[in-house]
Amino acid sequence: MATNSASLNRTLFLEDNLPVLRGLDSDSIDLIATDPPFNKGVPTFEGTTKAGQNVEFKDVWNWKDDVHVEWTNAIADEHPSLFNVILYANAAAGDDMGAFLCWMVVRMLEMHRVLKPTGSIYLHCDPTASHYLKAMMDAIFGRKNFRNEVVWHYGGRGGKATARQFPRNHDIILFYSKNVGSHVHERQYTVRSFTPKEARDQGYRQDENGRWFKTAPRGNYTDASIEKLEAEGRIYRTSNGTVRIKYFLNARTTDRVSEEVLIGDTWFDIQDMMHAPRKERTGYPTQKPLALYKRMIEASSNPGDIVLDPFAGCATTCVAAEQLGRQWIGIDIREESGGVIRERLEREVSENMAWDAIVRTPTEAPERTDDREPAAPELVLESPKPNARRISVREAREQLIVRDGQRCQGCGWEPEYADYLQVDHKKPKTLKGKDEMENYALLCDPCNRKKSNKLTLRELQNVRVEEGRMDGKWWEKEGKWD
Repeated sequence: MATNSASLNRTLFLEDNLPVLRGLDSDSIDLIATDPPFNKGVPTFEGTTKAGQNVEFKDVWNWKDDVHVEWTNAIADEHPSLFNVILYANAAAGDDMGAFLCWMVVRMLEMHRVLKPTGSIYLHCDPTASHYLKAMMDAIFGRKNFRNEVVWHYGGRGGKATARQFPRNHDIILFYSKNVGSHVHERQYTVRSFTPKEARDQGYRQDENGRWFKTAPRGNYTDASIEKLEAEGRIYRTSNGTVRIKYFLNARTTDRVSEEVLIGDTWFDIQDMMHAPRKERTGYPTQKPLALYKRMIEASSNPGDIVLDPFAGCATTCVAAEQLGRQWIGIDIREESGGVIRERLEREVSENMAWDAIVRTPTEAPERTDDREPAAPELVLESPKPNARRISVREAREQLIVRDGQRCQGCGWEPEYADYLQVDHKKPKTLKGKDEMENYALLCDPCNRKKSNKLTLRELQNVRVEEGRMDGKWWEKEGKWD
């Protein structure tokens, strides 16, 4: 199945997004606009959709249930800056933040890979984890590709009053491009409207022809430029003779004064779902407004482009893309999303949409047609034999136990359960260590973290002996470390 063209348009994958992202071709997506979990620590979000489906999911993360140990090994070896971000988040905010960030990292690496060189991504989050996610995005996309930290202020809502702090009523949207200067971006505008009295109170004025204008200081305009602007009727002089530049408003009616305003990085003009039109509400507990995602899509894509949402939820990105004439791919692990998007497309796009003929919900992840390697860590290792099949981490662990015993090769600890031991490189890949069985060893988690991607196994053992964490005679007697 080709995955780098419109062949996947209107496709909704109802499964974990990681295998789907791994199955998409590199440089095939124009825009990612997504609203992932926020790590709010909420055990259960519940809701009932208009399609009559119960929706329930958690926003709590931990190292045991949500993260594969092998991910941390691979990230430490191949992306040390990312690994440091995860360690910092874990140390600063606790295990839940570290686990959440690791879970996001393996997915974001793939999102970066599938974006076209001209592509962009909008990552919706909130102050719970936005600062840690930004550090992650800087490490993956590069600081130079950071475009904006958009503040979406929930227009019209005062915010829940909380003791000893200001009400919280905004989300953060991190906007990055794949490559600086080559990404699509169309300026977005909004219209502010006033009565004539309100306009005058705001400092707007009318000229002799009834046209409304505002003024700005002269700034760096030369005398020659001022003469030219005066000939165009663009100069306004105050009562004391100060020169100011006129800027005429783009539109007006007899009873309203309207101004087209360039939208900046603080969005006050989009209401939250509490104040959204009733027909737009789905009952999905974390739904976001269509207007919010339409703005992202209009700003950073062209008609016909492919828009991806790896956390589709109630399909706001998909519906917005459909309404704006873009192609789209959605992924969500919850089967309820299929019913929600069907109901929304029929209600908000066209009642005549033939769902079964237009929107596909495959039962398997797509297959790559390019020859690029996946960007995120995989739970497989290379076999030591040329052209042999790749083996799983569990198989590698079993072979290493037969070879070296069920023991940490860094400190000598012999755990009761083999899963406590992690497969790592004796010589890190950052030091040109090979990805093969002869270069693998089993380490406990503390030793793996201590070794990181900077020490060889022998150097780690020397450190453990100096720390008194291991009897040096043990590994000398074994004679395995040369």
